[in-house]
Amino acid sequence: MKRFTTLDVSSPPYSSHHYPGKVFDFVDEIIAGGVRIEGMLTESLTGKSAPEFSGLRGWLNTPPLTVARLRGKVVLLDFWTYSCVNCVRSLPHMKMLHKEYAGGPFVLIGVHTPEFEFEKLPENVASAVKRFGIGYPVAIDSENTTWKLYGNQYWPRQTLIDSSGMVRWEHAGEGDYDKMGDRIRDLLKETGRQEESKDNARSNILENFRFMPNTTPEIYAGTLRSQGFGNGQVYEPGSRTRFIDPGKHSRDMPYLGGDWTQFPEYVVHATTESGYILLKYGARNANAVLGASDTKPVRVDVELDGKPIEKGKAGADIQWDSMGSFLLVAENRLYDIVRTKDFETHELKLITKADDLRLYTYTFG
Repeated sequence: MKRFTTLDVSSPPYSSHHYPGKVFDFVDEIIAGGVRIEGMLTESLTGKSAPEFSGLRGWLNTPPLTVARLRGKVVLLDFWTYSCVNCVRSLPHMKMLHKEYAGGPFVLIGVHTPEFEFEKLPENVASAVKRFGIGYPVAIDSENTTWKLYGNQYWPRQTLIDSSGMVRWEHAGEGDYDKMGDRIRDLLKETGRQEESKDNARSNILENFRFMPNTTPEIYAGTLRSQGFGNGQVYEPGSRTRFIDPGKHSRDMPYLGGDWTQFPEYVVHATTESGYILLKYGARNANAVLGASDTKPVRVDVELDGKPIEKGKAGADIQWDSMGSFLLVAENRLYDIVRTKDFETHELKLITKADDLRLYTYTFG
């Protein structure tokens, strides 16, 4: 049996990755150039023994598992976080792999590793697992301990471990799901289980992400990774500031209107008077990680190019009433706002009178 020891970081247009700010500009430049990305992991573990799980705050859908006790099984680790759009788009493929190979010597484990503070709470992870209909085991890695042991830097990432406990394949980003299935089958054959070769029919029934050149990059709002706002005025992080919209807007730059305060992870609306966040972007899909400090739902009116969003362009979280299109932000999570079939350029405006609406980040596809 041919052994494979491959670090596979997918290339556009078949994948997209969610990166921390410290490597984002470098990676975005590579993606824009359309070249294959290699060696982006802090440390590749391919060909080495898989580290034991460590520092977990709990498990969902299973009693606690260990790498040692999983010997004899092929194990796929999917590192993800529930507010990452790239991870969310990969979940149907993970669920299909779980369904296809469950019952044999194969285990798929979602390792939930947070990007934001609110994602650290086990109850929030449990809510997300239920919302997405995930039935396979999920490890709650709230302090990023296991994430670091596996040399990770971004979401999503998959690590495939053979029945002897050795890391045999690593992959970052979306895409290559058929290749992932091929690798799983190869390792299952090594255990003595014969798997018939599958064609591409199973993955073709799911939407595969296609990277579109010139897509607006992820835009963070908090001081930790923000590139600033387009208002062109001086403001002090942590202090309430009245932002004046200059009226002319550059693409890929957020603009604030009204009173806002910037904190490390987010910017928050600071008054019950009307305020807004405006962004001119280019993409097929537009999403935002939003939240509120209170448990009471917050209304956010949504305009696309100065008008309510048409139903043919609305994301799954958009609602309508006599006043127009809106979101109800009831929890800290990713909100699906705009979906179009083709790449388009629009001005997206989020308007609120709530004094605790938080914007963490915009993501696009």
